[in-house]
Amino acid sequence: MPSYRYIPEDGQAAEARLTEAVKQAGADAAFITRLVRVEKKTEVTPGFYQPAPAVTFGFYPGYSAAWLGYYDPPTIYQRDIYISETSLYDLTKNQLVWSGTVQTVDPSDIDKEIKRYVDTVIEALKSKNLLPSK
Repeated sequence: MPSYRYIPEDGQAAEARLTEAVKQAGADAAFITRLVRVEKKTEVTPGFYQPAPAVTFGFYPGYSAAWLGYYDPPTIYQRDIYISETSLYDLTKNQLVWSGTVQTVDPSDIDKEIKRYVDTVIEALKSKNLLPSK
């Protein structure tokens, strides 16, 4: 159950409000996900020179071929990497059961990236025998 169904207001909820929402939902476990940090990553691809074809017929054509290629300059890419932490709590024992981090790279398709994020968390939980494997 998404928490916004029980706590629709923005911002941090008081402990009593959170406890009441857990009771209303009848939840025995909860996931909490938070953004830990954003890292800026810079990548540089080197320039590239594509010379003209090596087919030459004599001195001058070989000489003039030096001016026929093309050059692609270096390219600089910058992207944000979002590091999020997801924690699983056993609410009956008020205890942290599992926690892990996932990196997300500047998502242009947020629905696809959320699915990848959830799949990553589910696989991690399965590997720790916290969810049944099919």
